[in-house]
Amino acid sequence: MAYTYQKHLCPTLGLTSSTEMQIYNITFIVEPNIEKDWATHVDKELLPEIAKNVQQIDLLRVEFVDGAEPIKGTTFSMQFYCAEPEHLRWVNEIGHQLVLQKLYRVFPQDWVAFASRLEFLKSYA
Repeated sequence: MAYTYQKHLCPTLGLTSSTEMQIYNITFIVEPNIEKDWATHVDKELLPEIAKNVQQIDLLRVEFVDGAEPIKGTTFSMQFYCAEPEHLRWVNEIGHQLVLQKLYRVFPQDWVAFASRLEFLKSYA
């Protein structure tokens, strides 16, 4: 299955002055033929540059269990932790598109992405 790049437009997020943690998530599905090079590029070149603008970024490999249809390719999640409204604003207005543009220049096909926003509510120990 070949993926084609599509411009991903994000709606403006309703930002508040609250200090609650917001997590902006970009999920990627990457075909096996570019997976290793894609992950290395993201780890070594892309995220160190982007991380200067937010509190923290985590890169995760997603493994589907029970009930999820198997897909061809590997799913990754890139999570931007934003404790300050200006961090979330930067990710929403600049960072998201910057990530996609930089990836598209190196990997013009064989991956797709979509974004979501998570609000941290509480930790349980």
